[in-house]
Amino acid sequence: MGRIRRIVFPLLGALLVSCSASAVSTGLPRPEVSTLTPTTVPPTTTTTLDPAAVMSTECPTSFCLVYQIRPEATWSDGSPVTGADFARTLEVFREQGAGTGYDVISSVDMIDAKRLRVVFDAPYAPWQQLFGRLIPATATDLEVRTMANTGPFEMVEWVPGERIVLNRHPDWWPGTDPLSGSPTGSITSITFVFMPDPAEMVSALEDGTVDMITIRPDPATMEEVAGIDNVDYRLSPGPFWEHIDFHNEDTLLREHWLRQAIALAIDREKLLDQTVRLIDPGASGLDNTMWMSGTEWYEPHFESQYDPAASERLLTENSCSRGQDGIYECAGRKLSFVWASTNDDPARQAILDSVREDLEAVGIELVSELRTPSAFVNRDFLFGGPNVWQLINFSWRAPIDPSDAEERFLCDDNDLNVNRYCSADVERLVRSAEGIVDPEQRAVVLNQADEAYLAGVPLIPLYQKPTLLAWRSGIAGPAPNYSASTDLWNVGSWTGAESMVVALPGEPDALDPLSFSDDNANVIMSALLYGAFGMNDSLQNVPALIDSVTVLGG
Repeated sequence: MGRIRRIVFPLLGALLVSCSASAVSTGLPRPEVSTLTPTTVPPTTTTTLDPAAVMSTECPTSFCLVYQIRPEATWSDGSPVTGADFARTLEVFREQGAGTGYDVISSVDMIDAKRLRVVFDAPYAPWQQLFGRLIPATATDLEVRTMANTGPFEMVEWVPGERIVLNRHPDWWPGTDPLSGSPTGSITSITFVFMPDPAEMVSALEDGTVDMITIRPDPATMEEVAGIDNVDYRLSPGPFWEHIDFHNEDTLLREHWLRQAIALAIDREKLLDQTVRLIDPGASGLDNTMWMSGTEWYEPHFESQYDPAASERLLTENSCSRGQDGIYECAGRKLSFVWASTNDDPARQAILDSVREDLEAVGIELVSELRTPSAFVNRDFLFGGPNVWQLINFSWRAPIDPSDAEERFLCDDNDLNVNRYCSADVERLVRSAEGIVDPEQRAVVLNQADEAYLAGVPLIPLYQKPTLLAWRSGIAGPAPNYSASTDLWNVGSWTGAESMVVALPGEPDALDPLSFSDDNANVIMSALLYGAFGMNDSLQNVPALIDSVTVLGG
């Protein structure tokens, strides 16, 4: 998908992205959808070039992309996917103000029907995220039931409050699934039903009402699913990562040695045993804040190992001394800190209990301030000064690409830098990566930024919350992939059934190709519209509608 700039608040409590599947009929009124309403956006220049004029090194600016569209790629109405569809997609995204990246494109130049050159005003590092959903040049609105699409399915029914039904295109264009490389499969119909209660999902899976669910499990749910006959499942690191942040504007916590002392005092292995490993015994800690576990560019950078003796040495070396109550005092201030978190998650209580025990052992006190999720994300609290909280435990949505959350690393006063940590070196590296268009070179620089960031210990990364994908045995092909809040990324290749019922935790507000904020809609849209690139289960960008792309300049 294209990079969407948006304010991202910590998502707290149980986020349940669920799936499952089967078949039904057709008809009924449509929910409201977006229409293509023009706005006063600078027009995009679209020209037609002589193929001989576009050589492998020719770019009128510092950065261009030449896309080679797959010759066999067609829309569901049989018309070929062409450069005109890319131009129309750009036009629509710009008209609707839907994403950063599209606003730095100066022209789309048609070389021939299956080749186009996209000219940028400046290098754009996350270019593989652009054109993640392609809109046909013939589209007059954004209603997916009237719009031609490129995915393996088309929408045939939406019964509000009950179900959404997709049927497979009988003549879907690829010979193999573009994202997984597997042969096309046998699923001909998917029915989505809406189940906000995780326990209801598990019961429906057990009694055969649904064929697939995705939930963030607790230990009891995990045990229950593992005991269901004829059900396969996979646990994987999910789309939220848990961490502990220091308020870097606090007069003591702004000192690196004190943050390091606290990190050394915390036994992360014990903490993992008491939380995430109750669900997934093989779970490991997260040691990178740019890239998530199992992704192509992940490198472990968090180096603070459990060493309480070293923790106390740092305190004494910095003129701290234990008071009569056993709590250290530094510069005339008692090491007693307000710990903020939510009160709705047993894992968060377990984290608090584990950390409090560890810190008390080295003479540091925690005073808990636990709030309901709505009170926690209150701006006056979450973005309050160091008099409101000093340590805070919550989750961020895992970035698909570091650019989605780079503000967390910048010194500007923004809505992602909750801990108010500022490092000129980190900001310089993050900013420099914005102009590096080679993915491997860019990853090197971003990993350097992450290493420098974690060396400063502005936070302690803990783990990714596991996601459970469970499905009826006999269905082959499902594999977890949180990149688009969906596990249907390769559904075109699944075999073992003709129809499926997939349970969603909620009903989409609308099926709008421009919206990426509705997780329930994303599950469905992943089977309807493909783009230039998609993501596989390792979060690698994989060509979908294109054969190749040539990077010019940059």
